[in-house]
Amino acid sequence: MNDRLEALLKLLEKEPEDSFVLYGIALEHLSQKKFLDAEEYLKKVLAQDENYIPAYMQLALLKSNLNKVEEAKQLFINGIMKAKEAGDKRAAAEMEDFLNELE
Repeated sequence: MNDRLEALLKLLEKEPEDSFVLYGIALEHLSQKKFLDAEEYLKKVLAQDENYIPAYMQLALLKSNLNKVEEAKQLFINGIMKAKEAGDKRAAAEMEDFLNELE
């Protein structure tokens, strides 16, 4: 386990519902190519904060890379909707581009 992941896990013990920490843990797992662990933490982020837009994109990209294209598409669609609701045009456009590549 690397130092960043270890530090994030310690933070998670103190703040178990901190979406930012959960997201950071997911990204660390992604960087280590621990895709199932990354997926678990990204799902936890969205389960407790359905408006955490970056998690939609990362989880959709992960699903796409695992050839789970339909799941990826649905995550991009949901993420685009949330981004538009939040007024985040950049995130919405980025996810729309990825979605178009899948179709």
